[in-house]
Amino acid sequence: MKYGLYIDYDWCSGCHACELACKQENDLKLDQWGIRVIERTYQAEDKRVIEYIPIPTEYCNLCVNRIAQGMKPACVHHCMTKCMDFGPIEELSKLVEKKKKSVIWGSNK
Repeated sequence: MKYGLYIDYDWCSGCHACELACKQENDLKLDQWGIRVIERTYQAEDKRVIEYIPIPTEYCNLCVNRIAQGMKPACVHHCMTKCMDFGPIEELSKLVEKKKKSVIWGSNK
């Protein structure tokens, strides 16, 4: 069974808790990120829009040690808005079908 990380971009508040949790869990250096929250700003019709987009990087291992212990990845556990989840890709794909701005990041490991 393949597992993945689900991210709902509509609900990310840009708090960066996922970044910090990942860095601490994986003992990453200052210039290393397992997940990085990118800010995107643009003009849409009559309003300015700010979006926050968490993006896993090459350093993301989906917290294999936590998963082996039956826990969710650190980024999911510490997400304040609960815009992230972890589980079988088959189940997560049902969430993506319902959301306009969401993705599943899978693992090839």
